[in-house]
Amino acid sequence: MLEQRRAQEKGYITLKEAAAIANYSPDYVGQLIRAGKIKGEQVYSNVAWVTTEAEIQAYLRDKKRTVDNEVSSVEVLAHPALTYSLYTIIAIIAVVLLILQYILYVSIDARLSEWFVSSTDYVPTTEVTTVVQN
Repeated sequence: MLEQRRAQEKGYITLKEAAAIANYSPDYVGQLIRAGKIKGEQVYSNVAWVTTEAEIQAYLRDKKRTVDNEVSSVEVLAHPALTYSLYTIIAIIAVVLLILQYILYVSIDARLSEWFVSSTDYVPTTEVTTVVQN
């Protein structure tokens, strides 16, 4: 995977590798990253966390430290208020398109009706037949 190669080039290690270095479980290392004790990033479409060996060693030397994990652009887009506003915009666009489609269909129907009426030479007759009784 492209993200995996990019992570390896930056020197990142998986949580499993970090857990082996620190003698912790991978879940606990992930919890430390989310708590801001160890610097890390999410990769693989924001599914897996990665960190560096230097970060693990720094945490083992000073367990009371805190780090500032940078907010990525993906996290900004995942903000609930932004998500709801995007859904609102999509819903408004959908309603406008449905209204325009209705107007188009009504105008086409009216034109077709005019065309059918004008194209037929139908003249209504009022013939009355009488029945003669003997």
